Amino acid sequence: MKCLCAVIAFFALIWPAPAADPEPNRLLGLSLDELSEIKIDTVYAASKVTEKVTDAPSSVTIVGRDEIQRFGYRTLSDIIRSVRSFDVTYDRAYSYTGVRGFTSLNDYGSRILLLVDGHRMNDPIFDTAAVGTEALVDVDLIERVEFIRGPGSVIYGSNAFFGVINIVTRGSTTVDGVEASTSAGSFDTYSGRVTIGKKFANGVEFLISGTYYSSEGQDSLFFKEFDNPATNHGIAFHRDGDSFWSTLAKVSYRDFTLEGGYVSREKDVPTAWFGSVFNAPDTTVDSRGYIELRYAHETIDGWALTGRAYYDTLDYHQLATYNYGFGRVVNDDSARERWWGLEAGGSRTFFDRFRISIGAEVRRSIDLIQRNYDEQPFASYLDVSSYQTVFGTYADGHLEINKQLTLTAGLQWSHYDSFGSTVNPRTALIWKPVESTTLKLLYGEAFRAPNVYQLYYSTFNQRSNSALQPETIRTYEFVAEQYFLTNWRSTVSLFRNEISGLIDTIDSNGFLVFTNLTDAHVNGAEGEIEGKWSNGLLLRASYTWQDAVSNANGRRLVNSPENVVKAHISVPVWPDKIFASLELLYTSDRFTMLRRSTGDACLLNTTLYTRNLAPRLEVSASIYNLLDQEYRTPGGPQHLEDSLVQDGRTFRIKFTYRF
Repeated sequence: MKCLCAVIAFFALIWPAPAADPEPNRLLGLSLDELSEIKIDTVYAASKVTEKVTDAPSSVTIVGRDEIQRFGYRTLSDIIRSVRSFDVTYDRAYSYTGVRGFTSLNDYGSRILLLVDGHRMNDPIFDTAAVGTEALVDVDLIERVEFIRGPGSVIYGSNAFFGVINIVTRGSTTVDGVEASTSAGSFDTYSGRVTIGKKFANGVEFLISGTYYSSEGQDSLFFKEFDNPATNHGIAFHRDGDSFWSTLAKVSYRDFTLEGGYVSREKDVPTAWFGSVFNAPDTTVDSRGYIELRYAHETIDGWALTGRAYYDTLDYHQLATYNYGFGRVVNDDSARERWWGLEAGGSRTFFDRFRISIGAEVRRSIDLIQRNYDEQPFASYLDVSSYQTVFGTYADGHLEINKQLTLTAGLQWSHYDSFGSTVNPRTALIWKPVESTTLKLLYGEAFRAPNVYQLYYSTFNQRSNSALQPETIRTYEFVAEQYFLTNWRSTVSLFRNEISGLIDTIDSNGFLVFTNLTDAHVNGAEGEIEGKWSNGLLLRASYTWQDAVSNANGRRLVNSPENVVKAHISVPVWPDKIFASLELLYTSDRFTMLRRSTGDACLLNTTLYTRNLAPRLEVSASIYNLLDQEYRTPGGPQHLEDSLVQDGRTFRIKFTYRF
């Protein structure tokens, strides 16, 4: 009932919102001059060229910095949750990204490719797409986030299975001096950031930023599966702490950009996952870094050339307590990753109607180490070192058949030394009967290579499977996009995903084992309408229906809601100075691994954001889960808990000042 009231109240606020259009009653038909005034976002990551979202061979959403500020998003996972068809599941250790009815509970987001300024963030051992507090980029440093739905292996190879998320970071000119930010919130949560950016007259520009974050987490969490005297009646005390520090820096001159980033995060895990002792110390430390040199140049004969050379690192370390019968033992689980890569590409348009893009890459993992041992008495369960080499090359063509009709077709070949080669195509037919209407027919194939963790990790509670083969997917999609009344945009999508060789865990004689378990398919439909006005008023509502089913038994997949509703309103209370924003996130029930229902969840978040009220000062105050709804998400195979409790009502106050 509380959720229903929230939905009614939310749409009651949206419905009477006034339009700023001077001619609100005009019909959909617009003149050529009026059509030219419609603002259409551009995207880079869909094809590795800058193009309008209506020309991209995918369904695309862009979330910009202004929206991030106005809705009080704290992490990348908050941004992802706000986007149609995307979802994030948090198990109080990591955040797992899913899309269109598929969110695995133990894959660390590996079926989504995460990029930062085009740089691949998924690592070789775990394939992690880090989007929570473990993410490298502070949201204050994000200029925009590009969400590309559908398979992207034709351009990016593995991990671009269900989609691609590209974070575009801010440039020096958006800072132009010194910027400092601090925040405080629930659970004794505090953060601070300092950013310096400048562009000089000689063309050199730089940006450097550092962030620190600390949270005590919830004082106590109750897990009914441990509700007995021997395990503190299911109450985990002070086991939810979270802290990190991160830095991002880049310097550019002419065609070259040198960029690097690093994050180190420490998280207390309260769930006793992987069979560890409940309410005992269990801490993970993740460190992720990279440095790369990028090149971008336009030649006089029309070629746009790009290249990058990079070196990446990831270190993982977990100390957990186990009870072996003779007493408690501290187990040390760790991973060390070092890898480098080279990429080169180019694109050119011929005869004003045919664009060709080509590219190649090589990634070489030179240090992939996984270890697991008990400290005292010492017992080693895993000490394995492996290497990996990946080659890939692609070609992608975009032909303008006539002014209304374009055809895109591409192909990529990839080779892994672990399983061999794979070829993945895509094609898109895009028809624009009028400038404000776009119809897309899309087909694509993608793969996800089994990662090193799944292939070789073997300990006292898990077994390796070096015979794993890649997962594959085929997708079919129809997209209709309509712009009207200069302020409004609507999108409708129908899609079908066919997944083969899905990698998941099974229980084999008491051990977790990854295997190419089953095939699955997802049928779905999406609709979204959005209005934006020059005075800052923003209205958006979307609905997604998704039917994700296992081919083996015909049952809906675990952690897959059938109905998802998202709505956003941001109102300029005082034009260009004060904005009041509301976000509604409704998710229907999900099945747990024991086929129980989590029930539906309806979250209402609100933010009051001010800028220009005082010179160079921005202030925001946010309340998350305003109705304090108790809701749960399914636990994974690593958890004894069938479902995991999520946070109730929380708040945050944030100040940003530019010197």
